[in-house]
Amino acid sequence: MGEVEAAPVRESPRIEAPLLEARGLHKSYWLGEKEIHVLRGASFALGPGEMASLVGPSGVGKSTFLHVVGTLDPPTAGQVLYDGQDAFAMGEEPLARFRNRNIGFVFQFHYLLPEFTALENTAMPALIGRMPRPEAEQVARQMLETVGLSHRVEHKPGELSGGEQQRVALARALVLKPRLLLADEPTGNLDEATGEGIHQLLVDLNQRLGIAAIVVTHNPRLAERMPRRLRLQEGLVIEA
Repeated sequence: MGEVEAAPVRESPRIEAPLLEARGLHKSYWLGEKEIHVLRGASFALGPGEMASLVGPSGVGKSTFLHVVGTLDPPTAGQVLYDGQDAFAMGEEPLARFRNRNIGFVFQFHYLLPEFTALENTAMPALIGRMPRPEAEQVARQMLETVGLSHRVEHKPGELSGGEQQRVALARALVLKPRLLLADEPTGNLDEATGEGIHQLLVDLNQRLGIAAIVVTHNPRLAERMPRRLRLQEGLVIEA
């Protein structure tokens, strides 16, 4: 632990009123009798509407970091603050409601429900949030149009290309217009040309909708497009 604390770390830019702030995040797991330390005091802040890439070697803990700041998994120590409020102090049900309304997730695998249409998959977060079905389908239709799939709303995932499936997953993540999008290798399973289209769409949506975003990627071109570039190294977040 002492070696990690001594590592040179550049401080995050000072943000007057951050949307998201991570303070001294630690996360460890037990493998048998051995404790595996993944995060070792990671700290950073992200402002409203700000977009950042997160890079680092495979296995360094990028997905773990997203799960913690996305409130899917509590830290072993440290705090995750939204608008200055400790997210994990909310209680389980209030936190679930907060996450549904304020945080959108996109993963490497789209996780669409195969028996439902693109419209139904996209509307799912709104329905879970108890929005009336006609209204949920209306906002889902609008978001599918935003990601360029207005002509595919009634198609099921098996009838869509890989890039189209990921666009549906992106529409689903953004259907409630959350304040933060967390994307974990969103183009990892796509060919280069299709992935490039998703990269550009992420940047365009950030600019159009003003949604803050953290995008985990191994693609240097996508990372370079982001206004901020972060690296996860030895359990710490470093400004790249």
